[in-house]
Amino acid sequence: MKKSFVLYHLSVLLVLCALSPFTVSAQNIVINGVCLDNRNKPIRDVGIYTIDSTILAITNKDGQFTLNHSLPGDTIYASHLSFDNITYIIDSLDVSKKIVLKMTPTRLQLPEVEFVENLPHVAYDNKVVTVKDFEINEKGIYLLAQRRRNNALLHLNFACDTLTEMKISPDYYNIFKDVYGEMHIVSDKDVWQIGHKTLKDKVFDMELLYHYSLTEFLSAFSNIACVTDSVLVGGRYFYFDQEIYYYYFKIGGDQQPYEFHHCVNEETRDLIYYSIKYKWGLGKLALFLKPTYDPIFAYDNKLYLFSFDEDKTFVYNNSGEVVNEYPLTFHKYRHWNGEMRVIKKWGKKVIMDWATGEFYTIFEDGGVTTIKRINIETGTTDKTFVIGGFAFIENLRIYNGKAYFLYKNDNTRNSRLYEVRIE
Repeated sequence: MKKSFVLYHLSVLLVLCALSPFTVSAQNIVINGVCLDNRNKPIRDVGIYTIDSTILAITNKDGQFTLNHSLPGDTIYASHLSFDNITYIIDSLDVSKKIVLKMTPTRLQLPEVEFVENLPHVAYDNKVVTVKDFEINEKGIYLLAQRRRNNALLHLNFACDTLTEMKISPDYYNIFKDVYGEMHIVSDKDVWQIGHKTLKDKVFDMELLYHYSLTEFLSAFSNIACVTDSVLVGGRYFYFDQEIYYYYFKIGGDQQPYEFHHCVNEETRDLIYYSIKYKWGLGKLALFLKPTYDPIFAYDNKLYLFSFDEDKTFVYNNSGEVVNEYPLTFHKYRHWNGEMRVIKKWGKKVIMDWATGEFYTIFEDGGVTTIKRINIETGTTDKTFVIGGFAFIENLRIYNGKAYFLYKNDNTRNSRLYEVRIE
């Protein structure tokens, strides 16, 4: 009896000893890989993602990447704007060897023609100028440029050649584009609308047209969300910024506001409700909660409301009537317990390309920005572009299939304007 008891516990101990090294090593698995094109040349700036769109790694100049938190059985996919996406299931043998992902170009290449990488490059090349802010409309690109001796407002064409410039006070730090696409320069005290002098329908100079105090300007424009030829849509936050109430006015009609859409962040409202009831100052936690994000846009005389709190996209005609309703899922993933949860790396931002009417969203991981095009009808994203090598970019804008942003990357620490084609 004693002998069998001892043998049983000894066998259990041996099993535990045999398993423990495997358990430790599973927690410290490092998987290496490389992305190659159809000529076995490395591809840099390929994004390696999980199936829920969480970025795991970006390939370096040699096309290599490292996965520190992946295990055999996990599914990954590789994405690059110039190559077809590929999906790969990690095998147990990949722990001891390098994963090789062969990617196919998305467009035909002629023999003996070297593939040129689509990387961001400086759009406005002036190293002694730092760009404080910029905006884009159909007339071109507007820059607030800071020099050592003076500041200037620059108007560029889309080849980034300077069409005209105007000296301005260094107090102006922001360019604001209103819902009509008109530009304004903003300081802490006042606002000027930017206009143009024309001769025979040709723009030849800039001028400052209308002047407002900052208080007047905010009163007139801060609540306007978008406009069609029939209605002007406004929006206001309520209840600690956890509710958005959209309303509209009929253009040329009465001045009465009509209810448009009411967006409620139910989950955070509950947190606010209970935190206010608690003692010892816990009610102050409500001040640190992020506002609900349900933006609305106007394009081609239609309105597009991204209601992330309802997981739906509503499309309205120019009079504010719903004409289509689509699912909205790109911002969520299915958790292992079956729940749909918001992807933490989603940047809570929708960007409209004013030239094409396409919509984009961004994901951020370790300062690296990934741009994804939104498919309105499916509620998913169908194209991905990683801005590799440019961590913590600023002022991202998209116009006519190009992404523009500010970035500091030289010894002068000047913010410079970059561009890259994403379509």
